[in-house]
Amino acid sequence: MRISILLVGCFFVVNCVSAQITITSADMPVVNDTIRLSVTNNIQGKNPALTGANYVWDYSMLTPNSQKIDTFFSVASTPLAYQYYFNNSISYPSYKASFAIRGPNFTMPPIVPIPLSITEVFNYSKNSVSKFENVGFGSKINGLPSSTRNNPIDVEYIFPLNYLDSNISNSYWSINIPTVAYYGQSMNRVSTVDGWGSLTTPLGTFNVLRVKSILTKVDTFYMDTLGVGTKFNRPIEIEYKWLANGMSVPILKIITNGGVVSSIQYRDTYRVVGIEEYKNIEDVMVYPNPTNGMVNIMFSAIKSSKLNYTVKDVSGKAVLTNTVNTQIGNNNFIIDLAKQNISKGVYFVELKVDNEVITQKIIFSE
Repeated sequence: MRISILLVGCFFVVNCVSAQITITSADMPVVNDTIRLSVTNNIQGKNPALTGANYVWDYSMLTPNSQKIDTFFSVASTPLAYQYYFNNSISYPSYKASFAIRGPNFTMPPIVPIPLSITEVFNYSKNSVSKFENVGFGSKINGLPSSTRNNPIDVEYIFPLNYLDSNISNSYWSINIPTVAYYGQSMNRVSTVDGWGSLTTPLGTFNVLRVKSILTKVDTFYMDTLGVGTKFNRPIEIEYKWLANGMSVPILKIITNGGVVSSIQYRDTYRVVGIEEYKNIEDVMVYPNPTNGMVNIMFSAIKSSKLNYTVKDVSGKAVLTNTVNTQIGNNNFIIDLAKQNISKGVYFVELKVDNEVITQKIIFSE
C-alpha cells in the first residue's frame, strides 16, 4: 500500500513559484491507495474553462457537500466473474488491468424501454509507462455478474504528459441480454493539456498540469424481440482535470454536461460535513450472492477499528456473531454459512462500527 503524504508541491507555502511539470505513470494510483475526496456542486461563480500557461487557479473557496474515499483494489480481490477480461494475460493481455475502483450505477437513457440495470460496478484501469487506459468494467446486469471490456480501449492519458500535448481516443462497450436486447455506448475522447501553473484548493497550493477532455457519447439500443433499434446522443461532457506530481488522482476534477456543471470533486483532508461525520465504512459488497456456503464481505474503511458483524434470519434471530479488525482502505473477510448448521434461505448480515450499522442481504442456496 502506498501512503499518501499531502505535504507536497507548494502545500502550506505562502510564496510559491509555479513550475511547468511533467506527469508520468509514476503519478498514477497503485493498488491499495486510498484517496479522500470532497464532493460539491457549487462552483462559487468560477469558470473552469479559463486556463493558460503559468496560470493561477484559485478554488480555495470550495465547500464540500459530502466526502468519499476511493480505494484502488487489486484485480484479484474483485468478484471472480468480473475478472474475465481484466485478469487474463494469456487470452486478453491488452486488458490486463493494474487495479479496480468502485463506480456508480449506470443511468439508462430514454431509449431503453425495458427494465435494464447495471449495478455494483467496478471500473478497471491499466497503467503502463506509455499510457493510462480505462479497459472496461465489471457489473451486475439485471442482477447477473458480467465482465464488459472497452473495445477499442479508452486511452485517458499518454505519457509523458506535458503542456500542449493532445490525444484522441475512440472506445466502445456493449452488453447483450440474449434473445431480448442489445445495449452499447461509443465514446470519442479529445484531450488537450491546455494549461499549467498553480492551483489552490482547500487542501493547499500545487504546481499542476490542466487537462481538458471533451467526451462525445452515443448510446445504442436494439430490441431483438421487435427487430428495431435506435440511438441516443448524450449531452457533450467535458472533464477539467488538474494533475500534480505524486498525487495519484486529479487534485481537482470538474465535469460539465451540456455546459452545466454536474460534478466537482477534489483531494482533501477529513472534514465534518453538515451535522454528520464521514462514514466509517463504505462500498460494501457481498459475493458470491446467492452463495452455497462461503461468502466474502468486502468494504473500505477510513480508519483501523473493530467491526462487529451479526448474521440474522428473516425473523431477526441472530445465527452468528463475530468481530474482525479493520484496516484503513480495502478489507475482506469470509463467512462460512455451511458450518453454521442453518437452513437454506434469506439472511441479513449487519456490519457495525461504532454507532454506524450497514445491513446486506445474503441468499443461502443450493
